[in-house]
Amino acid sequence: MESPSGSSLRPPRLVLRILASLGRVVVVTSVVLVLYVTLFEHRLIYYPDRELSGSPGNDFEDVRFTADDGTPLHGWFMPAGRNEVLIVSHGNAGNISHRGSMGDFLNDEFGVNVFMYDYRGYGRSDGEPSEEGTYSDIRGAYAYIRSRGYQPSDIYLMGQSLGSAIAVDLAAEEELGGIVLEAPFTNVAAIARQVFHVPLDWVIRTRYDSLSKIDRILAPVAFIHATDDPVIPVELGRELFEAARQPKIFFEIQAEIHEGAIMALGLERLQELRDFLFDER
Repeated sequence: MESPSGSSLRPPRLVLRILASLGRVVVVTSVVLVLYVTLFEHRLIYYPDRELSGSPGNDFEDVRFTADDGTPLHGWFMPAGRNEVLIVSHGNAGNISHRGSMGDFLNDEFGVNVFMYDYRGYGRSDGEPSEEGTYSDIRGAYAYIRSRGYQPSDIYLMGQSLGSAIAVDLAAEEELGGIVLEAPFTNVAAIARQVFHVPLDWVIRTRYDSLSKIDRILAPVAFIHATDDPVIPVELGRELFEAARQPKIFFEIQAEIHEGAIMALGLERLQELRDFLFDER
């Protein structure tokens, strides 16, 4: 069919050339992105720092213990008057020395013993980080706390960012008093989609799939997430919350915070968190 002027209705050659060029750009960009993620996946997930740059202000014991697979690990045990102990699994960057004030805060505000530890490859812990390795690390931390005489119902977990997935993995299998998840996410692939705006599920080998495990947790679970979290969108935290069993509670912080959102709860909601964790037993 031709237009009244006799010219074809086919797209002009210039348009076709532009579309072809755009198609090549998309293909090349996709290939480069896949290669980048494949080659540097480990570095995109783990940012360990070997040097300790500080320590808690409160009293603490320097602890050496082993992961479930025997890898030597390092941590700090901060004593308190209560029987409960909180095992803290931090985010993917730095080491425990960058969270000394967090340890002091938890120790003071909850009045519980706090055990902060470094994953393999972080701080003074041996080895190199990996998904299975970090799962082995938290099991070693749990076993160490049990060896100090604490009963499962007196052991609590706090996972921050990457540490939330590590805490979920343990909590799905072990008896606990409760668990706090700060800036949690459903799985690594979901974060990748947020960052690259491309589905990379088939490329990424590291899973940290909390969404498939969260409903196996029987202990009370508290979620804390900032609305403007610059790293993990609050929507991923809410999706994980919806999949969790009761008892559960979600604290939304109106701020641009990633790790440390718990310190912005305020007195009233902090008391609500205390009541939820220790009165839901």
